Amino acid sequence: MKKRHFRGLRASCILAPLALLLPASAIAQSTNATISGTVADPTGAAVPNAQLTLTSVATGSVAKTTSGPDGLFSFPNLQPGIYELRAAAQGFRDFVQTGIEMTMNALVRQDVKLQLGTAVQTVEVAANVSPLNTTNAEQKGSISPEILQNLPLEVLGTVRSAANFAILMPGVTTGGGGNPFDARINGGLQSGDEAVLDGVSLAEGLMSQSGMVSIQSDFPTSPDMVSELSVLTSNYEPQYGSTTSGQIIVETKSGTNQYHGALYEYHRNTMLNARQFGTPDRSPDIENEFGGAVGGPFQIPHVWGKERRTFFYLNMTGFRAGGALAAPIFSVPTMQERAGDFSDWVDSKGNLIPIYDPDTLRPNPNFDPSQDPGPNNLPYFRDQFMGCDGKTPNVICPTDPRMVNALAPTWFKYIPPPTPGVGGLFNNYVGRARPEELLFHTNYFDLRLDQYIRDKDHLSVSVYYQGAHANTISRLPVQVSNDNNATPEYAFIHRLNWDHTISPNLLNHMAAGYHNREEGYGSLDWKYAGLFPQISGVATHDYPPVINLGDYGQYGDNYGGPNVKNVTARPDFTINDLFTWVRSKHTIKIGGEYRWLAENNRGNFGGYCSPAGNFSFASGETGLQGILSGSPIASFLLGQVDSGCATFFAVASDYPRAAAYILHIGDTYKFTPKLSVNYGLRWDTFTPAVEKHDQQSFLDPSRPNSAAGGLPGSLVFAGSKWGAASFGRRAPELTWFKGFAPRLGIAYSMTPKTVVRTGYGVFFTQMFYPGWNGGVVQDGFYTIPTFGSTQGGLTAAFLLQNGLPQNFQRPPFIDPSSLNGQGGTGGAGGPNYRPFDSNRRPYSQQWNLTIEHEFTNNFYFDIAYVGNRGTRLPSRTVPINALDPKYLSMGQALYDNFGSADTSVDGVPTPYPGWANQMQACAPEVAQALRPYPQYCGSLYGLTENAGNSIYHAFQAKVEKRYNNGLWTLTSYTLEKTLDDADQTQADALLWSGAHGVISPFERKRNKALAVDDVPQTLSEALVYDLPFGKGKRWAPNPGRILNGLIGGWTLATVIRASSGVPFFFRSSYCNVPGEFAAGCIPGLKPGLAPWAQSKGSFDPNKPLFNEFSFEDFNSFNFYLGRGPRISSYRGFGYHNHDVTIIKNFRIKEKVDFQLRGEFFNIWNWHTFNCPTQCWGSGAFDTSVGDSNFGLWNGTVTNPRNIQFVGRFTF
Repeated sequence: MKKRHFRGLRASCILAPLALLLPASAIAQSTNATISGTVADPTGAAVPNAQLTLTSVATGSVAKTTSGPDGLFSFPNLQPGIYELRAAAQGFRDFVQTGIEMTMNALVRQDVKLQLGTAVQTVEVAANVSPLNTTNAEQKGSISPEILQNLPLEVLGTVRSAANFAILMPGVTTGGGGNPFDARINGGLQSGDEAVLDGVSLAEGLMSQSGMVSIQSDFPTSPDMVSELSVLTSNYEPQYGSTTSGQIIVETKSGTNQYHGALYEYHRNTMLNARQFGTPDRSPDIENEFGGAVGGPFQIPHVWGKERRTFFYLNMTGFRAGGALAAPIFSVPTMQERAGDFSDWVDSKGNLIPIYDPDTLRPNPNFDPSQDPGPNNLPYFRDQFMGCDGKTPNVICPTDPRMVNALAPTWFKYIPPPTPGVGGLFNNYVGRARPEELLFHTNYFDLRLDQYIRDKDHLSVSVYYQGAHANTISRLPVQVSNDNNATPEYAFIHRLNWDHTISPNLLNHMAAGYHNREEGYGSLDWKYAGLFPQISGVATHDYPPVINLGDYGQYGDNYGGPNVKNVTARPDFTINDLFTWVRSKHTIKIGGEYRWLAENNRGNFGGYCSPAGNFSFASGETGLQGILSGSPIASFLLGQVDSGCATFFAVASDYPRAAAYILHIGDTYKFTPKLSVNYGLRWDTFTPAVEKHDQQSFLDPSRPNSAAGGLPGSLVFAGSKWGAASFGRRAPELTWFKGFAPRLGIAYSMTPKTVVRTGYGVFFTQMFYPGWNGGVVQDGFYTIPTFGSTQGGLTAAFLLQNGLPQNFQRPPFIDPSSLNGQGGTGGAGGPNYRPFDSNRRPYSQQWNLTIEHEFTNNFYFDIAYVGNRGTRLPSRTVPINALDPKYLSMGQALYDNFGSADTSVDGVPTPYPGWANQMQACAPEVAQALRPYPQYCGSLYGLTENAGNSIYHAFQAKVEKRYNNGLWTLTSYTLEKTLDDADQTQADALLWSGAHGVISPFERKRNKALAVDDVPQTLSEALVYDLPFGKGKRWAPNPGRILNGLIGGWTLATVIRASSGVPFFFRSSYCNVPGEFAAGCIPGLKPGLAPWAQSKGSFDPNKPLFNEFSFEDFNSFNFYLGRGPRISSYRGFGYHNHDVTIIKNFRIKEKVDFQLRGEFFNIWNWHTFNCPTQCWGSGAFDTSVGDSNFGLWNGTVTNPRNIQFVGRFTF
């Protein structure tokens, strides 16, 4: 392994000792628990000065305190585990309670009632503490390690992750499927939750992701390394924050006084799986997770003994996979279309979609510009292809010179033919099943050391390592693969925690951590560059160019070959401290945090555009405006490029940097034995991201652009070393220092078994930079010249065989006007725009009213109303370079072009002299001239725009029976509604999907709609049950050895999850509206009609689900945006799943067991027409009105039944 992979470890080893010397500063995300209560005599009077001792059963560590004048006592900062509490006072019998289970972040009450007598006499109670929260308003849930180990957990493309079970908590939804990656907590931002591992945030540097993305996907945590999983969903204490959502908290396992360990193998095989619905065969799928763990005390006689108790725990896991459970479905051109025969190219009504000859474009002399374009009022004419005989519509004659010299057949040679019996014109090819891209062949290592020094100090160090091999499996034939090999893949996590008891009522917890993940990228098709034509004008021919065919997807990948060393890393160093002071009725916590956030991007890949060139093909070049026409396949055959680009580098690396500073204070005040109030304040600030060497550029929207006639809007360069092009500041945003977040919670015990809790809090997020680039774009240090079609897409940008035009400047160049008429490297159609006020970060206001009731000591329920209002959320709603819809009245004139000598066209003046000649990435059309910043071709969405809002209301219920007498159950139910105009931290993802960016910024109120992943109802049921048969059990308690072997040692575990469907959104496939309006065409429903063509209850997947005639006619979308909602109120299919584990335990000898288990996922082989992940708009159906496949199921379905067998030795 190369030396650079140990840099993170080396840095942590240096920094960890230094951290011990630092003063308290930090988020202090202590995961420790607190037990408090009152010592009273038989009459209920307080007993002061009672001596209380709390002992950890696992480690033997001891904590002591004394009850105050009012009898109150508290043990804060406790490690999760089982404890024994002992109380002694003059004139009373000693009191002992055993079996007290403390979970992470638990705030439990345990009163002590002393009886008169002598200390020789002892009153012993064997019972757990009450499950009720009598201290604050926090909404939370947790699962212990024994339960985590027994619940069914699927090995599916990567190792098991205990964080998957976070979705069992009320308030946690997963959109249209059941993938924990899509978790959204109490209406907060999807992907915007926070993950905490061993007391330190797992925020991934400046990648703008943490939470479930980190703890479940990027740094998966096996149940064999997890001590406990806890989820804080709402109104938690001020020591937690940096999210509008919840906290997913994981603590790694530590050793105990006894040696324990395990060896295990989890195996899945194709023969154990059911066939994926809608495909002819089962996908090849062989997966294995294997490993071992050992933990216990570490002692050296006469050197390292009882006063310095040391414990270790080591877990090592390997994962191997070949194939996957479900095969991907692609759209590939039919064989006859590849030959130029488009007689099968029909719309959803069965009408032939005409294909026109691009070389015959001419104006219609009878066009009436006062009327909307349409079949009877076409702006232009073209001749329809009619075959070699002139009588066969939609057939391009094979002897046409353009067909004879076409480059497309070279790609068609390697694009596979449609799979027989699958789909139609689209969704017609079943690809090769491919394991999870990043972690399919991975080794994991987790080590934790705990050191107890007397009873004053506890130090723990944990190290996590993950290393993966390259994934060379391609879903498409490798010559046209759009996959990448994802190598290298390394991840490190290092944690240091120190708990120090200053006195019985003064404690300090310090945590420091460093983590990093390096991901490498290299295209799988790079070896095959020699098979394809070399397109002239690009930066390299070392790998094939990328071809994009619209709805048919992309062939080729942007990342180049593995030799270019494309690597991205996201290092993060955090140190925090929490000081706890117990004073009379107050428990005061003061702390803070410092975070160093970074991203290191190294390599020669172009992001959205390959150095070998990206070439996109659309319908317009072989179609006409005013009618549904043309085909991207026909345009490809004729070499009619709609848009083309290539990346040219001068600087091939960037290093974003930022920091966060956080302070907080909180107090829990016990007004009376029944009433607790906790209140606090959190303050944090995140500095704007800078580039380490100031090698970044961005838009200054007010600076005059000298090459644009002095119009406002100029490219500027960070810092002050770039001469007149310098911006001055190192980042565009102004640092915001007013992130004050108050918290208030009240808990009132109506009876000993019933508690009412309510609270309110403000929660600020971290600073988000959508796009996974830390906010840094380097226009001038590299460039992506882009050339686009003209005349509304009718005229190609250039011919593929002619290559990329060369009228652009090579980098480096420090030129404020260099992006005039160009596309920019960030894909924004201009400079990177980061609004100056966007460091005023997103926040949420959360409130809840909760009632908890305890039936027995281990069986309780709670019901709650929970609200969450999000403000200034990451969004894509207010681009600053969009046209007002009032200009739509100009109709076809919007597409009229300016000539180089024109001073005005259609009454619209040229923006400035020379403007038409500058326009390369876009046409010098009237619509472009009307833009606020006509020198830029894009709509200029703010990368850090945070203009979004959301509102969430929910009824939540939870019934839990803690593990007792062999049974544990957890039932959660959520009834909710989420309205928003911003859904997740990676706002561009929803822009690309069409869920956002379709409403004009001049009609912003129309953006408010149901969330794309809104799920009205979610029900989860989890159970672990040790069957009551065999030795020592209720039934047949004294069987013989053989009979006990047959009937004893059985455990049943199950997880059931059901949820409503997510809402559909509808768009029109034909949308004759210039892109300058930054809006899409949204068909509304006709009055009194529903969208359905058939009932979902008796759905036939071979027929359309939707009725096209219920919607506005797609042909009406000529300079008209439609009046439909951004997200409809009509929903897709609900999700339901049932997983079962059957476990048989065999006792080999004392303390040594073998466990055999069968785990059945989707045991009833239910198939629901939802996509497994990122189910925006219920993505299993074509929802574009006018598409030939409109309303049809696209082949996406939930995973079929699969079975895995497990063998485990434990000691």
